[in-house]
Amino acid sequence: MGLENLIDKNELRNAVSLINKYNIPSPTALLVDLKNELALSEPDEHKIIEVISKDIGLSSEVLKTLNSSFYNLKTEVTSLDYAIKLFGLDKLKDIIVQPAYRKALDESLKGFEEISNRSHEIGLVAEIIGNEISGGHQGMFYLSGLFHDVGAIILAQNDPTYTELRSERRIHPITLVLLEREYYGVTHPSIGVLLAKKWGLDNTVCNAIYLHHHVYSTYKKQLDAESLTMVSVLKLARYLYNKNSSGFDTENSVECHLLYQNAMDELMLDESSIRMIEDEIRYNIL
Repeated sequence: MGLENLIDKNELRNAVSLINKYNIPSPTALLVDLKNELALSEPDEHKIIEVISKDIGLSSEVLKTLNSSFYNLKTEVTSLDYAIKLFGLDKLKDIIVQPAYRKALDESLKGFEEISNRSHEIGLVAEIIGNEISGGHQGMFYLSGLFHDVGAIILAQNDPTYTELRSERRIHPITLVLLEREYYGVTHPSIGVLLAKKWGLDNTVCNAIYLHHHVYSTYKKQLDAESLTMVSVLKLARYLYNKNSSGFDTENSVECHLLYQNAMDELMLDESSIRMIEDEIRYNIL
């Protein structure tokens, strides 16, 4: 079982209608080429370098990402060729694809630049949490954060007053999606999950995008363990990011705290683990 049992068919039709109305783009050819090569059992290192080198901006962003404090590489990376020789493609491939996705969204999805930095940082927070609780899914935790709010862009394009509604309900994440469904017949997560699927994101990431505003009890019997983990990581990433960076009064919001507790229980984290994660967030991201 999965999302097909959770998304109302009328809501899905409305989401498809909005996506068609605003001509939501497919991933860029460069991103498709990069993804296809990285997905092979034995990717060709030279071809990957060739693909990335076609875009000077992307090459620069990949090197900037590799040299950021978040990855804490002990040797400065001056070229992608050098990085692959030094660390191996298997270790680097998930890091390499992150700036490629972000750049593709910035270039092809009108309005994404307004939320790009926040989405990027929530993705990094998700990656920190994911590394703490799981040995797998590296890179996908980041993508769940990067894509989690793209549906809000479409709703804002459809109705300029949506931004005000979203701002008023920013610490009421459960109520927000209920109001979206009431006013528009569709929610930003249902739009976002269709775009994520169009861009070929893993099902676990798509599940997280759709469900990060939902209470655990509404979906716990519908998903596999990996998807449940991904949803909880994204919930926790949003909560910790908002708490530590944006001035949102998340700790006094009943709805924020409920989703936070959902995530804590599912991931089996204690408060000491959370403090360590928050220290890493403040040091590496904020």
